[in-house]
Amino acid sequence: MKKNPPITGLVSAMFATLATSAWADINDVRANLSKLHVPEGFHVEVYAEVPGARQMALGTNGNVYVGTRGSKVYAVVDKNKDHKADQVVTILDDLSVGNGVAMVDGHLYVAEQHRITRYAAPDFDLTLPFKAMREIIYDKLPDKAHHGWRYLAAGPDNKLYVTLGAPCNICDPVGIEASIIRMNADGSQVETFAKGVRNSVGMDFQPGTNTLFFTDNGVDLLGADVPHDELNAALKAGLHFGFPYYAGGDARDPNWKNKTPPADVTKPVAEFQAHTANLGFKFYTGKQFPAEYQGNAVIAQHGSWNRKVPVGYQLVRVTFDAQHQVKETKPFIDGWLSAEGEVWGRPNDVLQLPDGSLLVSDDYNGVIYRVSYDGKTHRVATTGAAAPTASEANTLSGFVMPESVFATPEGVTYISEIGEFGKLGDGKITRIAADGTRTTLADGLNDPKGLDLFDGQLYVADMDRVVRIDANSGAQTVIAAASAFPQKPVFLNDIEIDGLGNVYVSDSGDDHGNGAGIFKIAPDGKLTQVLKAKAGIKRPNGLLMDGPDRLLVADFGTGKLFSVQIGGKKSNVTLLNQGFGGADGLVRDANGLLYVSDWAGGNVWQLTEPKATPQRIIQGYQSAADISLSADGKSLLIPDMKAGTLHTVPIH
Repeated sequence: MKKNPPITGLVSAMFATLATSAWADINDVRANLSKLHVPEGFHVEVYAEVPGARQMALGTNGNVYVGTRGSKVYAVVDKNKDHKADQVVTILDDLSVGNGVAMVDGHLYVAEQHRITRYAAPDFDLTLPFKAMREIIYDKLPDKAHHGWRYLAAGPDNKLYVTLGAPCNICDPVGIEASIIRMNADGSQVETFAKGVRNSVGMDFQPGTNTLFFTDNGVDLLGADVPHDELNAALKAGLHFGFPYYAGGDARDPNWKNKTPPADVTKPVAEFQAHTANLGFKFYTGKQFPAEYQGNAVIAQHGSWNRKVPVGYQLVRVTFDAQHQVKETKPFIDGWLSAEGEVWGRPNDVLQLPDGSLLVSDDYNGVIYRVSYDGKTHRVATTGAAAPTASEANTLSGFVMPESVFATPEGVTYISEIGEFGKLGDGKITRIAADGTRTTLADGLNDPKGLDLFDGQLYVADMDRVVRIDANSGAQTVIAAASAFPQKPVFLNDIEIDGLGNVYVSDSGDDHGNGAGIFKIAPDGKLTQVLKAKAGIKRPNGLLMDGPDRLLVADFGTGKLFSVQIGGKKSNVTLLNQGFGGADGLVRDANGLLYVSDWAGGNVWQLTEPKATPQRIIQGYQSAADISLSADGKSLLIPDMKAGTLHTVPIH
């Protein structure tokens, strides 16, 4: 009986196939650019054709040096500075996995599988005999093929940092395996800077702190959604980041659970969907992109290689607060993966050009893209069609800070209007009849936000109280005054009602999550707290029943999606997904697809199930608030709070 080949053999065979296959036709690549989902004002174009393009480094004269997982390193030349390559020069062709490249003091450094070499003054003359000029500065890297593609970074201390992946899926590393080492530019004073790093292929230093950040990819073969990939921060030398005791995030491999990890393992600062393969990234310091991109980390997700349903294949943004701590993760540019699971590109590394645009390498197509911003509007694409924007969708205007919407099967739509934020008594509920006629159902409210309908009665989260409004007469009854809550409500936000008539209301608390929680109001009026502040959800917002005694909860403070089991003595909180910005509304359609709105970013995502990779289907709103379904279930109703509009966007 023939045995299956070992995993190392499979990996080697896969890379050999990639190395000998033809790269994509450049015209096909350019045609596919229209499939990308790009924020308004941004543009993506092909900068250069570079077979197997991997890590990139910028020379002193604007040349871009490009490593590969093969034998070559290229120089990309833009002589006339029109942001399109004029020439691609092969400067080295005898390397062993020449993936890593870096520039230090005018010298090009190349990290191969087994060594690090230096080449003098390539910007001076690309025709120099670089092979003859080669200086080997370090030749003691583990010469093993599994995770043998090294990544280089030049630090603010003028030292070289080198990632050394573990030569396995999961195993006990030997020597300097599964680490990041650093050394002087001449190869001296080599030290292990970070330990317990399974497979990092991306590093950069945060502006303002000079802290080394690096991506790390989790263990394979533990499941479709386990473990998460990571972004880590090494505040000092000598920290341990968990591998192999942790497979990724806080997940443990079943075969390694009996091994005791170090007591001081450093946890990730951000986590990503398992198998998205987060590789190269850069902190954005340019001036071309809008101000909100300043200091963001833009990460290339190479995409999964063996997941049944592919994930990744996009650029993501990691944003930071004023204290340089991670605030949220969100998609930046996606579309290299279609909704049908077809892949046509694999982002690999990110490099900033002097003009503030970004280069993105794609080793699948053998190209480098340029991402630029000019603020001009252009088509917003979704899978197979143009995404509806505020001007294209069926739009109603004239609302004053509309927050939440609910449509009945009879075609009547109810909208909560906050009025002037924080002003008491100017909020209202507007009723839109099936023929489009608008009337005020109830007024005199404070800051009405989330609403739901049960047994002919509307339930409204009105700042610090819950109000029941008869859907026909508009008669109002306060069913939970501020005094009924265990602590004074801060920011009552969303309402969800189960089939028994239990009303759940979220309190998002203040900007730091103080006072946050989720409360239950039973049909007999009894109020209990089912989730307290500091229970793992910073600012609970959108609520959606997900079976008996289970809620899906959108976290406005972190952009994450959680599941909360609420039936037992203690509510259990499970992280399901993330990257939704100011996560606001949740709704599920008749086909089981889940939708999440982002109030802060003006986006709406679609998920096949809560843990699936989000697909951004709508963008361009000022503030996509608490979404709902239309009466026929075929469209999303999206209040744009800041714009004062309500949009009906077909989803089927």
